[in-house]
Amino acid sequence: MIRKKSKPIDAAQIDTLIGAHAKFNGELKFEGSVRIDGAFEGNITSSQEGTLVISDTASVKGEINVPNLLLYGTVRGNIRASKSIQIGPKGRLNGDLEYTVLGLSEGASINGRCNRIEDKERVKQASKSEARASEAEKSAQQSA
Repeated sequence: MIRKKSKPIDAAQIDTLIGAHAKFNGELKFEGSVRIDGAFEGNITSSQEGTLVISDTASVKGEINVPNLLLYGTVRGNIRASKSIQIGPKGRLNGDLEYTVLGLSEGASINGRCNRIEDKERVKQASKSEARASEAEKSAQQSA
């Protein structure tokens, strides 16, 4: 899927910042946008419009389940980005990734499985098409 590069989020759009010298252990649930510059250990989840920015100085250890993710630092754990994920040139993921839209910069690294989240309607249509093709194939075999 080719798509224009997403516009980076500027500092004025960040609702919460975990600073470069901060070390955070626990669970984070948020709405809006969060930027992590320091070390974070724990699970991170967000609502339908949430955006998580992991800067190039940040490291996160834990599960991440957010709609939008900009990854420039390091994550050790599984990620589910239900809308989009952009991995920058220094972005590192050691874990599995589920995504809808994926953007990779040259130099980005993923060490794990990648699985695209399919649109439910498109999956239904594909299943119906496969079933029709299978039925047509069976009919062709029976008449031969």
